[in-house]
Amino acid sequence: MRTVRDIMTTDVLTLTPQATIRDAMEVLSTNHLGGIPVVVGERVVGVVSMTDIVGFIVEDAGPEDENTLDQHTVSELMTYQVFGVAPSASIKIAAAIMRKRGIHRVLVMDNEKLVGIVSALDIAQLVSTTGLPGKTGITPDPCVDDHSPWITV
Repeated sequence: MRTVRDIMTTDVLTLTPQATIRDAMEVLSTNHLGGIPVVVGERVVGVVSMTDIVGFIVEDAGPEDENTLDQHTVSELMTYQVFGVAPSASIKIAAAIMRKRGIHRVLVMDNEKLVGIVSALDIAQLVSTTGLPGKTGITPDPCVDDHSPWITV
């Protein structure tokens, strides 16, 4: 049985609650991430996502107030409810948590220590390369470069 440990990202970027919204946006966009854990020392205190940032700007600041990005911190908009799994948890459990909670990532925790993160993209990559047990589907051909803007299934 494959576990979260098999597909998790171990080099996890983090932010502190004092990071500005601009800092968070720069880290997320530069690293092509949708969300990032927020930590105090080694303790996870929340997660901030691009959805949190956009929601904050639209609801509280307005897109025309560019100073807002530097005047407000991650602690004002991060999600405090964090979902985590043990490294030994099955990938199915991680996927079920994401589906049930409507989230795109779960933190991988060893007791209270952050040791990794698993995203919906990590699971999609696994399924695209190994398939699903007992299911038929498309087998990607890594030798074919398709540069079209459309995906035909």
